[in-house]
Amino acid sequence: MAEIEGKGLDYERYALNKLFKRMVRTHGFRSVLEIPAKGEKAMPSIYSIAFGEAGCEVTLVNAEEKSKGAWQELGFPVTYRQCDDLTRSGFEDEGYDLVWNFMTLPQYEGREALLREMVRLSRSHLLFIAVNRFNPGFFSHRTAHRIFDVPWTHGDVRFMNPFYVRKYLEERGLHVVRVGAVDTPPYPDSLGFRDMRLHRMNVDLNKIEWESRTIGWMKTGKYPLKLKLFYLLEGLPMPLPIKLVYAHLYYILARKP
Repeated sequence: MAEIEGKGLDYERYALNKLFKRMVRTHGFRSVLEIPAKGEKAMPSIYSIAFGEAGCEVTLVNAEEKSKGAWQELGFPVTYRQCDDLTRSGFEDEGYDLVWNFMTLPQYEGREALLREMVRLSRSHLLFIAVNRFNPGFFSHRTAHRIFDVPWTHGDVRFMNPFYVRKYLEERGLHVVRVGAVDTPPYPDSLGFRDMRLHRMNVDLNKIEWESRTIGWMKTGKYPLKLKLFYLLEGLPMPLPIKLVYAHLYYILARKP
């Protein structure tokens, strides 16, 4: 029986897809590398699918086999590459306009070496997206881990703070182009109870059967009205510190020196 992505994930994908398409229009990205192409309690290896829809040449590193069918179903061209050591990929220098990943800075122990490798692989830009620790749901999620005595497995919380990450990247020579909030619906991020259920399954969540409603909506081009209304709210102009109270995710777009 497939694990269906939650309704919060439906909107997350909708908002991320809008963001990625806007970045392509603004910066003219033609080639995109996602390293690694994983999932976060979601169907793995489809976060970059909006880049494919926008006409980019997409390359996924260590994509999950079970998710390749989604790309085939939508007909977007994609290249798959395997890499045992992400910090020494062996891929060509400056081979991609944009190099990015999702929730990897908080979770990857060798982040310093991985960041250097991402800089080497990028022709111009790097993108980092992670959970925003200032959303009330984040505190609830942390509390649920304590109540149920489940070890915190989501990574270093410092890297869920966009201000900390901005400084971290700038200290390593990157020029931060933009710090922004994305996935900002009018409800808190995951409170942690679904997370507890998934933890109790005691399996690699990237390996189970996932079903993403987003794939069907992308095929037809028809999205639920609710997602569109949430996105209208997300588009309201307001200072970033205020928006971070609502944001489930933050993003940082940076340029190579």
